[in-house]
Amino acid sequence: MNTLTVVQILELIRINEAAIVTQFQTWLTITFATIVAVFSAKELLTFKMKWLITTLYLCASITLASIAVYLAENNVISIALLKSRGVEFASPFFAGVSLFCVVVIGMITTCYFIHSQFKASEKMFK
Repeated sequence: MNTLTVVQILELIRINEAAIVTQFQTWLTITFATIVAVFSAKELLTFKMKWLITTLYLCASITLASIAVYLAENNVISIALLKSRGVEFASPFFAGVSLFCVVVIGMITTCYFIHSQFKASEKMFK
């Protein structure tokens, strides 16, 4: 990695950031698809089916979050390398923490929604 130029390191950081955003978009798609599917089939889902959906959703979410953390760790290494070469580069700490919080809160909320007991027709129009 020491043989990369500053421009190549900056490009690598931007590619990693784009990949993190893509992971987040994929997670959002999975989350909304899960919510819509559960909402549409709420009356048909058995206890076991709810837990299977929850397990599948959590596995997908944790996998995507793990990939995003891996990419972020690579960015930390790249930023440290830039700083060692005297290049000033702002760390996206707040953005990373915010994204992580949104994913964790979204996962908890979606799991709660999967196991909630309300009937859609009763709550929707009150």
